[in-house]
Amino acid sequence: MAVNSFRKDSRNPTNPLIRALAVRTMGCIRVERITEYLTEPLKEALNDGDPYVRKTSAICVAKLFDIAPYLVDDEDFIRALNHLLTDSNA
Repeated sequence: MAVNSFRKDSRNPTNPLIRALAVRTMGCIRVERITEYLTEPLKEALNDGDPYVRKTSAICVAKLFDIAPYLVDDEDFIRALNHLLTDSNA
């Protein structure tokens, strides 16, 4: 399944661009049944060491909210976004 490839790419240890593009692509798949597969990589991306990956994942949270707002609440993504607002790279 293609989603598994994106999940694997979102954990690429060497290239932050690959991680960001994987999260961005998963966020563009606007199928509610697939959004549950997005939550774990998205949580990891929100705490990534690279600012570009964090920015991309913040945008993806907004896309996730549009598809499945209950997941944003259940997975506590709002608190993660608030934390990003105080990030020194913000």
